Amino acid sequence: MRKSILILLAVALLPACSLSQKKVRAVDARVDESRRVGLTCPAGQPDRCALASPLREFGTEALHERRHHLTLLEYGEQSLALRLHLVRAAQNTIDLQNFILRRDDSGELLLNELLDAARRGVKVRLLLDQMFSFSDAEYLVQLTMAHSNLEIRFYNPSFYKAKMAKHDWLSAVACCFRRFNQRMHNKLMVTDGLVGVIGGRNIADRYFEYDSNYEFKDRDVAVFGPTIREMGESFEWFWVHRKTVPVQHLRDVAAELLNDPPAGLEPYQPPARLRRLLESIDDADLINSAFIEPAFQIERLSYFSDRPRKQPSEAIEPGRDITQELYDVLLSAEHSVLIQSPYMVLSRRARDLFAELRRRHPDIELVYSPNSLASTDADTVYGHTHKHKKRYVDDLGFHLYELKPYPLDAPEFFPRWPLLIQEKKQGIGANSGVSGDNSTIPMPAPRVGLHSKSFVVDGRIAMIGSHNFDPRSEGFNTENGLIVWDEAFARTLERLIRRDIEPRNSWIVAMRPDQEQQRTAIETVPENVTEFMPWFYGSTSVYELAPGKEPLPPDHPDFYRHYYSVGSFPEVIRTRRQINVLFLGSFFGFLEPIL
Repeated sequence: MRKSILILLAVALLPACSLSQKKVRAVDARVDESRRVGLTCPAGQPDRCALASPLREFGTEALHERRHHLTLLEYGEQSLALRLHLVRAAQNTIDLQNFILRRDDSGELLLNELLDAARRGVKVRLLLDQMFSFSDAEYLVQLTMAHSNLEIRFYNPSFYKAKMAKHDWLSAVACCFRRFNQRMHNKLMVTDGLVGVIGGRNIADRYFEYDSNYEFKDRDVAVFGPTIREMGESFEWFWVHRKTVPVQHLRDVAAELLNDPPAGLEPYQPPARLRRLLESIDDADLINSAFIEPAFQIERLSYFSDRPRKQPSEAIEPGRDITQELYDVLLSAEHSVLIQSPYMVLSRRARDLFAELRRRHPDIELVYSPNSLASTDADTVYGHTHKHKKRYVDDLGFHLYELKPYPLDAPEFFPRWPLLIQEKKQGIGANSGVSGDNSTIPMPAPRVGLHSKSFVVDGRIAMIGSHNFDPRSEGFNTENGLIVWDEAFARTLERLIRRDIEPRNSWIVAMRPDQEQQRTAIETVPENVTEFMPWFYGSTSVYELAPGKEPLPPDHPDFYRHYYSVGSFPEVIRTRRQINVLFLGSFFGFLEPIL
């Protein structure tokens, strides 16, 4: 009874966590009187001293002629270069929305480029989810006061704070679980209403080939054409929503600002390893060859985005069920579905969909490309993937390919790979903590994880966005992305995913052989298999292609003559990680919808 009363009191007092109107007025007055307003660009310059950019011309033509163009962004540094170039080329507005922005080399560089644009006269709006972005109250005050053209807001800040203490996390779970757990997972950038970027990448070194400890293989697209207007509208929904709070109205930021305002920002000097990138983004020929020449002209595409409350009241915020829109596209498949996502945790809704697909088309190819335990940064989620592997592989008939932590094609996935190896040796850019770290394996290169969220249906329809095809994306996180009806684009994306699942880059999950299959299966386990788990025997295993053998699907009668088992968790050398995964999957199934 006492616990229940405390929880009810916490819920009742939650609105009181926000600043009083008196303090809001005091904060706004302090900001208005002290924030810098001067411009570095002379008055009367219509372009606000922006960098001349072929992307602006390309975007303007596409908008006026109502043509859609998309450019796939497969490489991290390429994707960062595009964002930086667009910031320097912006003349009027920059809207940037993201789930995570870290204050590491990439994040701080982008923040300073945004600030430089604001000082030129560009209106810059930065919208971040509060939970995992940088939370330094002093730095947020410095950014807020740096210029009136730069405005930063946080989505759904728990207890109206930028930085949550440990007890805040516990209190938020106890008093207001649904509200606390509902996050803004969208990734979006639009400049001058002409050019956009959308996809899976957050803003941090590991998404842009600058983390020598752990790198994400991810995917974005550059967008040109009428869809830009819809992207801008969805940004506006979030920007003005009551769940979105200006950072100066957060309690810890306001206290810093009112009590003892910090000194201004120190002059920014980019790290030496970023200077080559900064020089390249001003090269118009390079920008043209990287982002305009490879662009696809698209006849039909659809932008989707949740409303800010995820499950809106129809009377107040009429919205779309974007998950159902994606599932309707998947349900239209007749021959093949290829899905790439960091996690494979299918909701009942998704399982029913794929069971129906299998019923309609018994021979349909269902391919899923997620992380292995060795490559993931989310062990807790992987525990629930492992728990259901039999259901996915045997019952639904998925071909499940798990990314290796050190794929052989990594030097081609990451053009900066040789530099990352040098930086790791020198201890540069290796400060990020990663769940499930395999740092005791003496590897000279970064570990690789998968973060892209895409699918291809029948080689004719593609999707790229932030949706993970898991219960969180269905019911908690807001998501956005593009559905593209274009065969050339879809076929290109399919080739990229199929390359990722080739034996040199991924393992394949299959059922363990029955007695009849065991008679002809490869018996000798090669010496390079280091994982043995005699204390656990599951119905599935992870398999490696034997030398000199041709790849086969796991339902082929000769599969076990071509592949050998490497255990359930290959290249995971810490027994504790394996035990944790089995424990979580076995006893914490109720957490699946939120993990």
